[in-house]
Amino acid sequence: MNLAMTVPLDTTGEASGVFESGPPEIDPVKMLRIHGYRDMDKVRPIIRRTAETISKRAAEVMAPVIHFRRVGVEACSGEDLRLVNGLKFQNAAFSKYLSGAVEISVVVITLGKALDDEVMGRMEDDAFEPLEALFLETAGWLGIEWTTRMFSVYLGDLIKPEGLRLTRRMGPGYSYKINGDETMWSLEQQHQLFEVFDGEDLPVRLLESCAMMPKMSRSGLYGLVPVNGEY
Repeated sequence: MNLAMTVPLDTTGEASGVFESGPPEIDPVKMLRIHGYRDMDKVRPIIRRTAETISKRAAEVMAPVIHFRRVGVEACSGEDLRLVNGLKFQNAAFSKYLSGAVEISVVVITLGKALDDEVMGRMEDDAFEPLEALFLETAGWLGIEWTTRMFSVYLGDLIKPEGLRLTRRMGPGYSYKINGDETMWSLEQQHQLFEVFDGEDLPVRLLESCAMMPKMSRSGLYGLVPVNGEY
């Protein structure tokens, strides 16, 4: 069951919300294919059983939650994305992928600390099985992808009555194509992205290195664009 709490835009042009998707669906077959197993009939039984066991365990310990905040866009031109709260981001891809956005929704996604603890616990166990830790890691990234998709559907449905649609998700540390060339959104701008939440008690901690804890976490933003060019 999807649980969500949202607050509408206030006089400052911001709104916040929390979305909980429930346990992710982790497909053991997809896990195996990621690691190069194409023909499931040829997968050794012990590897198949390990994938099935780990996918089930991973889903049990994951606790996906997304904090998001909608903020009005003051301007998006060239390399600059300026928000009404005074924050600014820079990347040449913004003018292409966020063109026409009147708001953005900044998101911080995590599967929770329990999955990190599960991985570390298995690695510290005397009976440590590297394959189990590997599959747990894979399950984590599949869980992040699943949770992101669920949130994208939720947010798209939330803004549809407002006459808005979502752009693609963008995030610091990712590369984007512009006129055949690739441009990377600097990972350093994670700091500005987290500043959007302005002291909110997030379930994710940003390190000086711009990595996030828990490990299975993700950040980014969506543009909110008028469907008919009017808002």
